[in-house]
Amino acid sequence: MRIIGRVLHALLVLILTFLLIWSVHYAFSLLLPQQRPPQRQSKEVEEYERVPTVQDIAKSLNTHWYSFDIENCRNVCEASYEACRGRLCDGMVGVKRWNR
Repeated sequence: MRIIGRVLHALLVLILTFLLIWSVHYAFSLLLPQQRPPQRQSKEVEEYERVPTVQDIAKSLNTHWYSFDIENCRNVCEASYEACRGRLCDGMVGVKRWNR
C-alpha cells in the first residue's frame, strides 16, 4: 500500500507542477504584446508616392547614373532643386516640384 501511495503522491506533484508552470507561461504570454509582422503597403500605391530615405538620396547624389533613371531623379529632386535641374530631372513625372 505504501508504494501505491508514493506513486500517487509523485503523480499528483508532477501534475500540479505542470499546471503551475503552464499557468505562469500562459499569464506571461497574455502580458506580452502580440508580435505581428509589419503590414505591407498595398500594391495599388504608386511607385512615385514612396518617399526616399536619406540613404537613397545620398547614394543617388554620390554615384554616376543614367539621366533617364527615374528612381535616382526622384531621390535627387527630393534633396535639392539645383541638383535636380543640373541633372535634367526637373521635367520628369513623379519628381518633387519646387516652387521657383
